[in-house]
Amino acid sequence: MEPLAKLWTWAGHAFVPLAIGWAFYVRGGLDTAPPPLGALVSRGYWGLLLSLVVASLMIWVCALYVRAARAEGHAVTPPPNTTFETANGRSMLMTWGSTIVFALTILGAIAVFGVRYGDSRIHAWDARKPLADGFLSSRLEAHRHGCAHQPCYAVASRMDDAGKPLGGVVEYILYVSDGMLLAATLPAAAGVIYLLFVTSRKRPLLLAP
Repeated sequence: MEPLAKLWTWAGHAFVPLAIGWAFYVRGGLDTAPPPLGALVSRGYWGLLLSLVVASLMIWVCALYVRAARAEGHAVTPPPNTTFETANGRSMLMTWGSTIVFALTILGAIAVFGVRYGDSRIHAWDARKPLADGFLSSRLEAHRHGCAHQPCYAVASRMDDAGKPLGGVVEYILYVSDGMLLAATLPAAAGVIYLLFVTSRKRPLLLAP
């Protein structure tokens, strides 16, 4: 159980400052001039993908820890924050406080980065106008047209008003770009279901030797 607790602590402590910094970066960071929307959308994409991966990791670590704890007859409790706690020196205030901070940070990051990525409208690689005006409709158009030779599309316009390419705009790859988000979401959803399952099970009765 200790390796799970250490992984939980390390991932949580690493993600909290990273998410806060990246959220600031997604909103323009320290740039003196506002970055193009395409660059901000691209930053939102990478932030959302990372947040979903971290969410999957931490949910499964928590679920496996709870399962192990209940197998030993303990009450339902998330992993300890090993920076401040030990196996023999637990503080429920610290344990639950850390868990709440980690959970709220992940949920907040998914919301912030998801809203920013929601501004995405698929553009042809060298086009200033989107294939369609909606998030989903522009993707449907991209799939309808297909792609013979990459790069074909971008998650937002990568051309300025003068027709010059802008930096920092992510290529939109059919089935891959949004597929990666889906692939990161499914383990998180499965982890939530498994966590609910292990927490709802009755604790085994441990017989004294």
